Amino acid sequence: MPVYRVDHETVYEYTLPVVISQHLAHLQPREVPRQKWLKHVIEIDPEPTARQERTDFFGNRALAFSIEREHTRFRFFASGTVEVGSEPVPEVSPAWETVAEAALHPETPAEFEAARYAYTSPLAVWDESVRNYAAESFRPRRPLLEGAGELMTRIHEDCIYAPGSTRIGALPPEILRERRGVCQDFAHLMIGCMRSLRLPCRYVSGYLLTHPPAGQPKLIGADATHAWVAVFVPGCGWVEFDPTNNVSGTEEHIIIGWGRDFGDVSPLKGVITGGGPHTLKVAVNVEKTEG
Repeated sequence: MPVYRVDHETVYEYTLPVVISQHLAHLQPREVPRQKWLKHVIEIDPEPTARQERTDFFGNRALAFSIEREHTRFRFFASGTVEVGSEPVPEVSPAWETVAEAALHPETPAEFEAARYAYTSPLAVWDESVRNYAAESFRPRRPLLEGAGELMTRIHEDCIYAPGSTRIGALPPEILRERRGVCQDFAHLMIGCMRSLRLPCRYVSGYLLTHPPAGQPKLIGADATHAWVAVFVPGCGWVEFDPTNNVSGTEEHIIIGWGRDFGDVSPLKGVITGGGPHTLKVAVNVEKTEG
């Protein structure tokens, strides 16, 4: 399996001193069957006054911390080495109606766990336009994975990848109407579509190895966090789909965590007192390594 080095740096520069700040980070990777983290470190400057690690409701590792002295610059740096594989997509799956029924009336532990991802969440709501769009891929008794694969492809073909074209927190009906956005938007749209039919679908946050155009060097720090989805298949588990790139989860998809939508696994968020106008710089780099 390939091994990757991942560096993720976030720097805030403030025009006025920040008196106190409190933060929550979802940048500590979780272990999953298809990947193994060999090393991971986090650097925070200024050094937190208090910090606490915990496991959240969705099983992700979260780090809460506060900085209780004045500062005009804040830096959060996460770096790790991870071995990543891929899991084959099952060749057969139940009819989508069977899966929707299991989400409404779960019986097994896996179905109960999946049911939490079958309903709307703050950033993955749906309306009749979203449901009608989803229904085109889910004809009566169609196998779940066939429908999900077609839906992924339709979103990829119907929507234009256009950074800066949407606001943070754009909802599926708006994304469907505008037909443009970024990976977060396309993940939310696919989740909204699946959930409109009561099909469990969760938001996956992580990284993707990117490839520069032919003949051009890879730009260090020019990568970004990535988002895709996972669909629950009874008896098989979760199957990953990336509507931005129209592929199933590959050995180039590196998982950090998952939740109902972006709000559950935002890489870094917080509240500050003071600070005034500020600048933000984020640099992400993913590259193959020898381990």
